[in-house]
Amino acid sequence: MDDGELPRRGTIQRSLRKTIEVSRVAIIVFSPTYACSARCLSELAAIMRTKDEEGQIVIPIFYGVEPLEVRSQTRYYGEALAMHELNKNSNDRVESWREALVKVADLAHLDAGWDVANGNESEHIQRLVGRISNELLGLMQNPEASAETSANTDLIGIEARMQELKSLLEVGTGGVHKVGISGMWGSGKSTLASSIYDEISHEFEGSCYVKNVRARSRTHGLKMLQEEILSNVLKLKVTLTSLEQGIYTMEKRLCRNSVLIVLDDVDHADHLEMLVGSDDWFGNGSRIIFTTRNQDLVTARSSLAHNVRMLDDEEAIELFSRRAFGNSKPAQDFEEVSREIVSKFGGHPSALISLGSFLHGKDMSEWMNVLDRLVGRPVDENLKEFETRDDGLARNSFARFLT
Repeated sequence: MDDGELPRRGTIQRSLRKTIEVSRVAIIVFSPTYACSARCLSELAAIMRTKDEEGQIVIPIFYGVEPLEVRSQTRYYGEALAMHELNKNSNDRVESWREALVKVADLAHLDAGWDVANGNESEHIQRLVGRISNELLGLMQNPEASAETSANTDLIGIEARMQELKSLLEVGTGGVHKVGISGMWGSGKSTLASSIYDEISHEFEGSCYVKNVRARSRTHGLKMLQEEILSNVLKLKVTLTSLEQGIYTMEKRLCRNSVLIVLDDVDHADHLEMLVGSDDWFGNGSRIIFTTRNQDLVTARSSLAHNVRMLDDEEAIELFSRRAFGNSKPAQDFEEVSREIVSKFGGHPSALISLGSFLHGKDMSEWMNVLDRLVGRPVDENLKEFETRDDGLARNSFARFLT
């Protein structure tokens, strides 16, 4: 419970953010006054990020409010967000809250939400408990099912890219290989790394996937990440007193076995030095994978390099259509405009996902307005509108740019 623990300005304490990140199911109850709370909206944004990154199951409950009102941010929601925009303590986060509200309301369109405006509340509760029980039972039987179900619309083209990377890794052969996966923001580096980890980790004597190295090292320090790697690979709780002890322990303990370690989102040489320093740290047959936007790190610190390629035309239109129409192909009468819009983003996965979500449910006139704004602009210039900062919020409001 967070009663009395959240600061007044609506930011989330680290303990609550961690609770959100490790939860398998998030239930969000939308009432008419929900959007009045900056705290609730901050929690919502964190939940939707966790859904995108970890495959968390999200169940929105619409209690006395229509999903369309939440998505379109009209009536109570429009008034509340307008007030937040006037508040200097929250106005810089309103755009991320708007995006989160659109995404969560879209779940209702996909029959993942719950409208309790009518009917007996106790019956709704019983049905909800039954659904969550079934979801958790499915996770116990297949822990990867949730992530796969949530992310399957974002994995277009992943099989071909995984085969390319697997050929490079040569799992089952000797030696220790360090593979650096590079690519621009949102190109699918993390998706590729996590997918390959899920597929091959069972072939090693120990494994660990370390997510968000850049952000977590700033918040918690590299010693905590050393502890995470050692605890996961050795399957026992490891507590360190210093980075130096961590290096010594990794060098002495990990050299006995073949291990798979994936470091996601590395941006500094120190991350590699302290976490996967030398090939001598690891046993024969080990594989080290790291993802980065920094091509220089790949060149200097990896024995093998892999650059994530963008989606081809058909993969791009399918990914976009999944978000815009809930189908693998554009809706009738929208195919031509869909292909023209998609062509303006060079097969960039993250931009296509955001763009499809933004256009979902809009009429042809709004689509043509978007296309008019994109015509004549280079792909790189369009992509800048979707680029993200370290905190994951939009650098520029693509919604404001497109409308």
